[in-house]
Amino acid sequence: MTRQRRTTRPSASRRGALVTTALAVALTAGIGAATARPVGAFDVGGAIEVEYDRAGGPAVFGDPVTPELDAGRGGRYQAFERNAAIYWHSEAGAHQVGGSIRDKWGALGWENGKLGYPVTGELVTPGGPGRFNHFQGGSIYWSLGTDSHQVGGAIRDKWGALGWEGGALGFPITDEAPSANNGRYNLFTGGAVYWSPRTGAHAVWGAIRDDWVRAGAENGRYGYPTGEEYDYEGGKAQDFQGGRITWLP
Repeated sequence: MTRQRRTTRPSASRRGALVTTALAVALTAGIGAATARPVGAFDVGGAIEVEYDRAGGPAVFGDPVTPELDAGRGGRYQAFERNAAIYWHSEAGAHQVGGSIRDKWGALGWENGKLGYPVTGELVTPGGPGRFNHFQGGSIYWSLGTDSHQVGGAIRDKWGALGWEGGALGFPITDEAPSANNGRYNLFTGGAVYWSPRTGAHAVWGAIRDDWVRAGAENGRYGYPTGEEYDYEGGKAQDFQGGRITWLP
């Protein structure tokens, strides 16, 4: 007698689950993928193609002047005709950087410098007629009257808390630079932000800044600012490591 092998067929609900799972796997495999296409002499594809199209395509970038190439720390990039490039990294995504901002970023070491990879494309500043990119390690801001300058860390945080380029400080007019006793500073159109390990980051501007600079700034008897300017006896005052500077109208 031949024994018949028993087979078990999946239920309708089980079959539906298997089909759904297979479909989900197939869809997931294609998420974010863009088929490379020729643009001029080179192909543009993947996440760089997505950013290329999002940011304006040939009208903004022109044609590519390189193929997609390796960049620092496992990234990729492609350069385009109009002094622009798109950089991609797994921790930052794909973002466009161009013009004067790109030139400044390059002068500071590209993706291998302190700024790292861009984490935004080039954007319009909401508080004034300018442009900016944020990077992993800071930002670069450009305006017609100031050109492009880097700002980062606690100084950028203080500047942001005071209104960014739309606040009293305006746009940066220097990159972040070293100052006395391991400090750092940026100058802005409307003042300055100084940071030191002992005092943190504080803004100084106007007549109080003028008096502070005449007294030697951070190298003089007042040292670094320890707080922001405040109302005082009908005028203004600001505290420093070495004392207080007051202003009366």
